[in-house]
Amino acid sequence: MSKLRIQFTLPFLNLAGGNKCVLEYANRLKERGHDVWLIYSYPDIPFWKPRGFTLTHLRDWGILPWINWFDVRVPVLRCPDLANDCVPDADVVLATTFHWVPYVSKLSASKGKQFNLIQAYETDYAEDKAFCDSTYRLPPKHIVNASWVGRVMWEKFQRPSVKVIPAADFEQFEWRPSREYHTPPRCLMQYHDHAVKGVEDGIKAFEIAAREVPGMTLTFYGPRSVGLRTPHLVAGMVPMETMSDLYYDHDIFIWPSHREGLGTPCIEAMACKCAVATTDNGGSEEFAFHEQTALVSPPRDVKALAENIVRFAKDVPLRRRLAEVSCDWVRRHITWDRACDGLERCFVDDTLWKGPNSPALPEQA
Repeated sequence: MSKLRIQFTLPFLNLAGGNKCVLEYANRLKERGHDVWLIYSYPDIPFWKPRGFTLTHLRDWGILPWINWFDVRVPVLRCPDLANDCVPDADVVLATTFHWVPYVSKLSASKGKQFNLIQAYETDYAEDKAFCDSTYRLPPKHIVNASWVGRVMWEKFQRPSVKVIPAADFEQFEWRPSREYHTPPRCLMQYHDHAVKGVEDGIKAFEIAAREVPGMTLTFYGPRSVGLRTPHLVAGMVPMETMSDLYYDHDIFIWPSHREGLGTPCIEAMACKCAVATTDNGGSEEFAFHEQTALVSPPRDVKALAENIVRFAKDVPLRRRLAEVSCDWVRRHITWDRACDGLERCFVDDTLWKGPNSPALPEQA
């Protein structure tokens, strides 16, 4: 493929699953020979120096485009506005959040073909849900990360989409030939304070299961777990280079989300042979097949999720079998090479958008 100039917009510079995916795409497309950069539109800079002034403020104001939680190998450009006189010319421009879709849609053709990289049905999180929905009707072509998102775009907005599934960095989440399974098991869950993530359901399900299997532990991790007051264990913000150790040190990964774009942490856990008890939350249908690669329960069904945790806790052969099978499956089927192949094809083939979830590449066997 010939070299392309590709620019991604970023909603903010903090750690988030969607941002992590965008940064992976950017790094890997650059490795393929493309000219890639990130655009960060900053808010008005306060003229006064507030109490508690820190480097984080510099980042949040856009004075210093600073990402200290990821090895970014492409430029991060500070743009005062996503408008024609501020945005560089390119071959491709991608909105990566609904906030920027109206701005991207108004850019001239010289700024690149317009795409909307949709990683969840963002209306679930938006304060202004009507505005969020309105952005899905704008001209940028939709690239979705999971089938259920494509179905929503088609059924609710009559917009076609192409599905490209992002992956985990399997160089970082290295394969180990064997791992220890603890008795009683250690459970792991990402902490999030948004209701749609279902964390309260996950806590209730674990506590029900722990009454039947005494001695089990639950560990929370993630940036939002920092300072969390809970009787359970808290790992806090775990550096990317040690995330693999965290997964390998736990036996059961609990993912209680009510609705999820994809659920990359589940893929990471599977890649590290951590058995996954997840809800059927949309994104999980791409990799969590009940009794084959995971144990799956209906969203919001605390009792069913607890029962699956108990099954894993009591049945070590089941836990080991599903952990091994899921590790093999995600490493073969969900790869960054395939994701980047799909994204590149989206950039050059306008005929792909025929309906919901049109394949960017031929389906794998």
